[in-house]
Amino acid sequence: MKKLPIYRVLKHTYYEKCDIEREHYTIQKKGKFLWWDKWVSIRESICGMGDCYDVPIKFDTESDAIYAIKNLQRGTIPDGWRKKVVLVFDNNK
Repeated sequence: MKKLPIYRVLKHTYYEKCDIEREHYTIQKKGKFLWWDKWVSIRESICGMGDCYDVPIKFDTESDAIYAIKNLQRGTIPDGWRKKVVLVFDNNK
């Protein structure tokens, strides 16, 4: 039986003058690097001005982040394209 990956939700809070200014949530997935366990953020590609870079995906609420984890467990990709062969046409037969 295939083990499901372990995810965690992080809450980021920005304070300004002892007041909460902004909050958002991100998702991290537990992975391995050689023999160490490490947490890796689920990222999206941002492109503009001829340059692309990856940033963690931000969610407004904790429930949005949990909904995204459920989708990731079902096989939905977080960002980008997915290829799938739908037809193979062979004239040699």
